[in-house]
Amino acid sequence: MTTPQRRPITRRPRMVPFLATGALIGLIVGVLLAYFGPASPYASPAQEMIVMAVPGALVGGLLGGIIYLVAERFTRR
Repeated sequence: MTTPQRRPITRRPRMVPFLATGALIGLIVGVLLAYFGPASPYASPAQEMIVMAVPGALVGGLLGGIIYLVAERFTRR
């Protein structure tokens, strides 16, 4: 009787948590930059937060996607 061959079980990372976490961190960084940065005489504080938070979330999501690709590349298959 032969013994069964063992295979390593690996889990691949999921993309959505990486993207969501990156976007959330970028959003928070953008809001903090707008809140603690210098005040603009031409925009309200809410407008400054929106202007900084949206690009921050986009850049954070992009960085989260890049980190996902790196993590997926180095998982065993």
